[in-house]
Amino acid sequence: MRKFLWMVGLIGVSCGPISERKQPPPSLYQLSQSDLDLSGEQLANGYCAACHIKPEPEILDKVTWETKVLPDMRKRMGLYLEEDFGTALPEDEGVPPGIYSKTQLVTRENWQKILDYYLENAPEKPLPQAKKLAPKKGIPGFEMEIPDFPFIRPSLTTMVRVNPNTGNLWVGHRFRSLFVLDSKNGFKQLDSIPTPVAPVEIVWRSNDSFELLAMGLMDPANDSLGRLENYSKVDKSWRADSIHTGLMRPVHVEYGDFNGDGMEDQVISHFGNHLGKLSLYLSSASGFHEKILKKDPGARRTIAVDFDQDGDIDLLALMTQAKESIVLFENLGNGELKERMLLGFQPAFGSSDFRYEDMNGDGFNDLVLVNGDNADQSQIWKNYHGVRIFENDGEGRFEETWFYPMHGASGLEVGDFDQNGTVDLFAIAFFPDRNESPKQNLIYFRQSNTNDFQPFVLNESPDFNWLTITQGDLDRDGDPDLVIGTFAFDELYKAPTANWSPFVILRNSKN
Repeated sequence: MRKFLWMVGLIGVSCGPISERKQPPPSLYQLSQSDLDLSGEQLANGYCAACHIKPEPEILDKVTWETKVLPDMRKRMGLYLEEDFGTALPEDEGVPPGIYSKTQLVTRENWQKILDYYLENAPEKPLPQAKKLAPKKGIPGFEMEIPDFPFIRPSLTTMVRVNPNTGNLWVGHRFRSLFVLDSKNGFKQLDSIPTPVAPVEIVWRSNDSFELLAMGLMDPANDSLGRLENYSKVDKSWRADSIHTGLMRPVHVEYGDFNGDGMEDQVISHFGNHLGKLSLYLSSASGFHEKILKKDPGARRTIAVDFDQDGDIDLLALMTQAKESIVLFENLGNGELKERMLLGFQPAFGSSDFRYEDMNGDGFNDLVLVNGDNADQSQIWKNYHGVRIFENDGEGRFEETWFYPMHGASGLEVGDFDQNGTVDLFAIAFFPDRNESPKQNLIYFRQSNTNDFQPFVLNESPDFNWLTITQGDLDRDGDPDLVIGTFAFDELYKAPTANWSPFVILRNSKN
């Protein structure tokens, strides 16, 4: 009975940054000092699940567990071994205090049991993808265009958006620029707007006003250089007025009236790195009041929607990094939101983007997710990366009903692209398997019948890295086109030598 109570207590322990805890984690510390004779699996159930959903051994191969993931987990619990001598400490690499415990929370003996459990049960090699329907070459209903820009500029696109009022394309550049391109005249440059840091999201207020979210450093960092600014046209130039500064690598902003006062509020996803948060900014006559919804890094995207159909706006949030989940924040009124996890995933899952759409035509919106982030400590092919649909049972519960394996899936667009009455998908991969033939870094899933998705890829795929994707009516003919932004890694830290290739167009030829 005593062992059972220990494990129940462990599973309930919070594992946010230690600096944010109201008190030290006694259960983990007491376990490290106890003489309980637990197996490696029991210890993993306690230690691992205290911080996030427990990862099963088969999600990674033995080498990755042994040389990458488990050593880092051990150090986070304050256990350093002889093999660590001569290596940099976390604080030497700029990790904020509290991420790696200064108190040893696991004994050597118990750590060895955990290590043995994972290494004895992990596969020698990463598990292969499940059998899937092979994609056909050629994307029906779309024609690919690669605009010709006869000048040299780094192809480092951080944002592509189509202005719904004009059809013009707005392109964010890593090197602190925002370009406005004429979509009806060969994407001739109409404007170039300097920005303080890399743009990632835009909302137009009028032809002469927009709000721009800029993220700060793209590389993993704990900086607070992000900004949300309002730009207004003054004569022929743009004036930027700050709305929020000091944001922690923000990647998305959502708008809505969350407290019912008739004024628009904002939700900003501070992705961060070791530190981060999801914040609601409630507006008032005197400014904004920040209400932190979650104090975890990895907030990726939010969707404002009346989830429970009670007349006010709720919030769906995609959390990535270790505590991966899709979370509902139910609006209780007066700016109070109650958190409920809808879906949770193990920490190597790699969640990247999501949508909330009715995929099967039953009148209830479903959750669509791509997971394929592969930039952290386990950079191996993962058979669980891909595109997923979680069907809504009508009561706000979700169950996975469709999965298509796709290495490195990272971006998503949803819509009835062929205008046949069913909803289709486009997915891109920032971390694809480049040895696959045909290339599967951009896949169109056309839904011919309910839950019957046919995959298509480009007939001739250009040698680009896809980072961003968006839809919009570029040519104003009534159907959605696709814009896929490129990101040339080799132009990050050296002068470019090729002409600017910031994006590729998939022109919808339905009309």
